[in-house]
Amino acid sequence: MRSLNLFLRNIPALFFSWTVSRYILFLFITLVLPYPEGQWLKGDVDLYNFWSKGLVNGIFPINDSMWQYPPLAGVVFAIPQWVLGNALTGFILFMILFDLLILITLLTSGLKQFRNNPDSTSLNGLSGAWFWILWPILMGPLALTRFDVVPTLFALLALVVLSNQKVRPILSGIFLSIGAMVKLWPMLLLVIYPKTVLKKVLISIVSTAVLLLIFMNTWSVGFTNFFDNQSSRGLQVESIAASPYVLAKLFGANVEYPFRYGSLEVQASFANEIGFMLNVLTLIVFLVILVLNYLNKLNYLNLVDKALVVVLISIAFSRVFSPQFWVWIGGLAALALINKETKLKKVIVLLSISAFLTQLLYPGQYVALLSGEFFATMLQLTRVVLFVWALVLGTKLLLKPTRGKVNQCE
Repeated sequence: MRSLNLFLRNIPALFFSWTVSRYILFLFITLVLPYPEGQWLKGDVDLYNFWSKGLVNGIFPINDSMWQYPPLAGVVFAIPQWVLGNALTGFILFMILFDLLILITLLTSGLKQFRNNPDSTSLNGLSGAWFWILWPILMGPLALTRFDVVPTLFALLALVVLSNQKVRPILSGIFLSIGAMVKLWPMLLLVIYPKTVLKKVLISIVSTAVLLLIFMNTWSVGFTNFFDNQSSRGLQVESIAASPYVLAKLFGANVEYPFRYGSLEVQASFANEIGFMLNVLTLIVFLVILVLNYLNKLNYLNLVDKALVVVLISIAFSRVFSPQFWVWIGGLAALALINKETKLKKVIVLLSISAFLTQLLYPGQYVALLSGEFFATMLQLTRVVLFVWALVLGTKLLLKPTRGKVNQCE
């Protein structure tokens, strides 16, 4: 036990474990090691490779319903083609690099907190980094075959630098804007930023976005196409709101899952109406959170804990719940766990179990889910129940009234 304790507090051991785990995940992705239905792991990478042929010349996919990403995603897909001349293996290696940068961010943040307040951190500040090493093992090698590690890195950086006032809110806004220009979700975190820094952060976000858009406009063609494709999406089979249809399919109901806009969507009565209502509810809920936070009514949780809960809420009301969304959750959970006093430990345990069930479901049992088979359906419904359980616990903590000093950026 003592040797394990020393191992977990050892930085070289941390990087050795990361190297071994990522190498094994790479072997799964490349099918050197067998993985259930592993041929589907790189399906999106093949698509990114196809897009990269035009993106290296600044040409975005035009009239392609599967292109649903903000402008900087195109840069992410083009870089492996630029640098390595190979957007297949090159993309995986590029994502492993960002995975490493997340690890370093969590490590440096943890060590800084440990130096400043050793009693509030666990494993000498290494707990968040260790959790991140384990997370892609829990959610599966798919974590490295999607580009979600990129916006996750910038979201974490935005939260980490905010702990230092003065010029750091400006830097936080820059990171948040870059992350949102790769994939929109980091911008959701803005609703829980302390009002003392909100003005500086907003100015920084807008300024950075304008500069990036000017660059994209001079470099590329068709980078605004994603707006139409995003707005036209329906209710994905894996989403929380699709659960009643998944259950109905198990009992023989006429529920179809046609492939549209890059995912399998529910085709059944009221599915489109539910998708529309989810958009409306998302807008309302986030406006309420923004107002409550601005009025200092959300002070029970610290900034990082609030960020994780807000992302859970956004996923719950989303028309889509792709397996790669777990990358966002894992990164924010790792950052939260650096603080020994985080109030989300039970929430993170539930999410971890749900993430593992997601790996069992996709890709190994995905076809069975679409066919309405019992085991796959139970996997899907169980992961949803665990997620909703975690969501309810987290939301109750987010809204819990408190007195005294505002708990802002600890």
